[in-house]
Amino acid sequence: MSTFLIFLAGILFLAGILFIKPRAKKEKNWQTALVWALYVIWFLITCMGISFVYINASVGHVKATSTAIFLFGGISVILAVVLARILGFIGAKSKAKESIQA
Repeated sequence: MSTFLIFLAGILFLAGILFIKPRAKKEKNWQTALVWALYVIWFLITCMGISFVYINASVGHVKATSTAIFLFGGISVILAVVLARILGFIGAKSKAKESIQA
């Protein structure tokens, strides 16, 4: 099972790179570097959380497993929302709304 999770993590990391690459090219170099740094940090925290939950669940530590789900899951969701906001997936004004208001 752990070999499958490692394989799946590699596929998801590559898919994330291919998804973010065309959207991260901005005029501002600091914003591009911030996007890639946030993506790497988000991915590492998510992988640490999954492995922590997997290890604790396999040995029967229920309290540590539930704590890790909320801790690592919460941090992962917060970083994902920040990353989506920077890339423009959340909070971007659509052109349809602008044309209706004009």
